Amino acid sequence: MVDPLSSFEVHNIIPMHIFGIDVSITNSSLYMLLVVALICSVCALGTRCNGLIPTKLQFCLEKLYFLVSGIVDQQIQHKSAKMFPYIFALFMFIMLGNIIGLIPGSFSFTSQLVITMGMAFMVWIASIIVGFVVQGRHFFRHFCPEGMPIYIAPFFVLVEIMSFCFRPVSLGIRLFANMLSGHIMIEVMASFAVSLAGIFMFDPASAVPVIANVFLNVFKLVVCVLQAYVFSVLSCIYMAEVLKPVADK
Repeated sequence: MVDPLSSFEVHNIIPMHIFGIDVSITNSSLYMLLVVALICSVCALGTRCNGLIPTKLQFCLEKLYFLVSGIVDQQIQHKSAKMFPYIFALFMFIMLGNIIGLIPGSFSFTSQLVITMGMAFMVWIASIIVGFVVQGRHFFRHFCPEGMPIYIAPFFVLVEIMSFCFRPVSLGIRLFANMLSGHIMIEVMASFAVSLAGIFMFDPASAVPVIANVFLNVFKLVVCVLQAYVFSVLSCIYMAEVLKPVADK
């Protein structure tokens, strides 16, 4: 049986070093560039139709647009227009990265912890920067609200700071763990189906793991979209907290 973890290994494709720094193009970075190019191409082609009847591609893009727009409007509300492009790009990048990882022989960069943690820390750092820009010194009210009794304030502040700092960790690990476990399960089931089909070539029972693998891939496809949705929702929740005007607090 093939090692199910072999498809998650990062390999250099084009070795490059600049001033002693390794900036080689790996299979991970190559697939990320491929997803970015795919997003740009799909959006460009899907918005070219000017007729009354949308094309199938435009229809799918509109559904994705309204899905993300609903997330942003519900969570961020009055500042949703400013945050929509970022959340939409994040959703599309994660969703297409997840789906491309299902193609046999491809590389799933969303199953790499460094990638998911990197995206999570980008959201976290952006929330801190936006928080200071919008709320100034009132940003620290998140850790100690007004009216907090002085005898429990130090404990409450410590808990809130720890909770705030663990946000990117939980956000990145959630996506990484779900995608990694799903891909391993699919590869194990696929290897098992091939082995069983070779042993019982003309036995109807050999079709059972193949059918199970098909349903598992369909379920994994749903999980790919769902994980992009969850990541976007949590990102919106974190941004909504720091985008509220000080007067609302």
